[in-house]
Amino acid sequence: MPDSSSSARLSALDAAAPALLSDRPGAPPGLFDEDWWLDAAAPGAWDRVKVIWDGELVGQMAFHLQKRWGMIYLKMPHLTRTMSPRLFTPPGKAVTREINNQTIVAELLRLLPKHDRFERALNPGCPSVPGFVHANLAVTHMFTFRSKPGEGPDEMLQLAHGEARRAITKAQRECTAERSMDIDRFNRLHHQAYGAETLVDYAVLQRLFEAAAQRGQAEIIFVQVNGKADTAAMIVVWDRTTAYTWLLARDPNQNYVGATSLLTFEAMKTAHRLGCVLDLDGYVSPKVGAFLMKFGLAPIARPYVNHSSRRWQAFRAVTTLMKPKRPDRHFRVA
Repeated sequence: MPDSSSSARLSALDAAAPALLSDRPGAPPGLFDEDWWLDAAAPGAWDRVKVIWDGELVGQMAFHLQKRWGMIYLKMPHLTRTMSPRLFTPPGKAVTREINNQTIVAELLRLLPKHDRFERALNPGCPSVPGFVHANLAVTHMFTFRSKPGEGPDEMLQLAHGEARRAITKAQRECTAERSMDIDRFNRLHHQAYGAETLVDYAVLQRLFEAAAQRGQAEIIFVQVNGKADTAAMIVVWDRTTAYTWLLARDPNQNYVGATSLLTFEAMKTAHRLGCVLDLDGYVSPKVGAFLMKFGLAPIARPYVNHSSRRWQAFRAVTTLMKPKRPDRHFRVA
């Protein structure tokens, strides 16, 4: 394989990747790539393609197949946040490993079923990004916010904007936070907030939460004002390295200012207790992004990759004319 002076730069990129994206054989998968998660999110509707070199597994990629409007979609299952390939690149120089990564990603893509649309968000630092670019897929950047390894809740709070700190301090005086495993209680509050307009499939949510709870990888934090009814709640799920503020519900009638801020601070406590990094789980609307930014966690790119047939592109053009204000239109590039 060719040598290059870029090897030092590539080594630095490798070192910057999160631990859950280690490409060493035997490295544990992230939460959203676990078989049990995919079984709960898309029972019977997901699979993996695998690349084998000289009898050794060097790459695999899960996908969820869905048929809609006469087209085939390969996408992430409902409520699944990221879906990265797992690369087990053979040892070698950094530049050689980078070249092999790109080759493995190209082979994984060739093994996928025929489809009209391929799309997914990748884990931050995912080493597969150049491979997708070289395979001519569109790559855009969404963002999430993450704490640093070992950072405690008080340290995180010191980095927060004064507005966020004041909201948390006030909520701590006026509210109580309670940890629970009562998913029905959360669903009632969530349905109260969104009603028929909810984008959440509660059956899928129930399966995912129960599967994570059985493995000790989920909890629900409820906030009450002055001991009254629940005003807000957050589900936190985690793997070995990262805790995610996965879903949020708020009582639209109480609408207590500071409830979400207090929930986020409580999630910081959970992540610290688990020895995990806290991930605020991304956002689509700029308004939500501006709110999450106030907690002082580092903005981290969460790459979004996609590819589509001409038939899907024509379909998207029509639906964009019908729903031009959908907040996800700007990053779901054709």
